[in-house]
Amino acid sequence: MPASGPASAVIVRVPVPPSIERLRRRWDRAASVGVPAHVTLLFPFLAPGDLAPNARRELASIAADNEPFDVTFASVGRFPNVVYLMPAPSGPFTRLTEAVFARFPGFPPYEGAFAEVIPHLTVAESTSAPHDEIAREAAALLPIRHRIMTLEVLVEGAEGRWHGRWRFPLGRVRR
Repeated sequence: MPASGPASAVIVRVPVPPSIERLRRRWDRAASVGVPAHVTLLFPFLAPGDLAPNARRELASIAADNEPFDVTFASVGRFPNVVYLMPAPSGPFTRLTEAVFARFPGFPPYEGAFAEVIPHLTVAESTSAPHDEIAREAAALLPIRHRIMTLEVLVEGAEGRWHGRWRFPLGRVRR
């Protein structure tokens, strides 16, 4: 979280089986503060007080310009101190991230800390976690398939817990 105070994030929520959720709640601090299983599109994002109607319109437009898509999480990846599920295809997440960043260039993904943003669903983020064991356990619970239909904005409240603020359907409404 940025030092300036509560933050927000643009995500794609992904329902996971209870067994994966239990791993998240045990080993990923974000899960313990209300962050659902997700693939991050942009974090950090606007301060909660800056989530104005113009930002809402921009995000709704991005969502409308991107069609729903199917994703499968069939393998596990690792970053230092992180175990994550890898989405296939990852391209739609990358395109959504690029679209949000293009409209909000003052908010590079992960504050520009990484040359390449790799779409992923974090299962464990901890310096003390048994990463190999968690990776094996998570892999045994795959694949997870889901149709991605929305993007969301989460906000961190003053109490440190995260809550959904906005949800936008992907694709244009057809009449």
